Amino acid sequence: MGRRGEHSKEELAALALEAAVAMLEEEGPTILTTRAVAGRIGYTAGSLYFLFRNRDDLILQVNERTLDELRAGIEVAVADCREPREAILGMGRAYLTFATAHPVRWRLIFEHVLPANAEVPAGLLAKIEDFFTRVAGYLSTLAPERDPLAVRRSAQALWSGVHGITVLTITDKLALGGDATAEALTEDLIGRYLDGLGAR
Repeated sequence: MGRRGEHSKEELAALALEAAVAMLEEEGPTILTTRAVAGRIGYTAGSLYFLFRNRDDLILQVNERTLDELRAGIEVAVADCREPREAILGMGRAYLTFATAHPVRWRLIFEHVLPANAEVPAGLLAKIEDFFTRVAGYLSTLAPERDPLAVRRSAQALWSGVHGITVLTITDKLALGGDATAEALTEDLIGRYLDGLGAR
């Protein structure tokens, strides 16, 4: 592994984030610290302090990377969709697929708690908002007569349901409510919600 001075700032950041992702996948979030990441890539902890202010900053950057990967998966899922309804269903499947493949990283996005005086970075918020904007865009096409604020609220409500199914799935609680698969429930939820909106 490279030592200090052998990588540019951008290369070192990429190297550190790759190591952080691997550590999360292998051992979970409790081990994730700047010092541990530095040790994994053969650098001193001080070498990474100009990349990550603290552990919270490291986790936020990992979460941004996770959202980028989730978005890439969704892009693939909807690439060949010709109708908005089909695209929303594709998004739901992609969301569930990503979360079940990377449960630790997915949960970290929602479960990491920042200190009271800390703010969520604008870039991270923008990536989350972009996701809801996409859902709202599809809903607007399906129900063009609806007010934009109502559409945005519908997007939030719909995806809260998809998110809930996903949480139950990756925490092994879905079977408590019956024997339906997560995929079937996700498609049923989206389909019935769109029917309720009159979105044919």
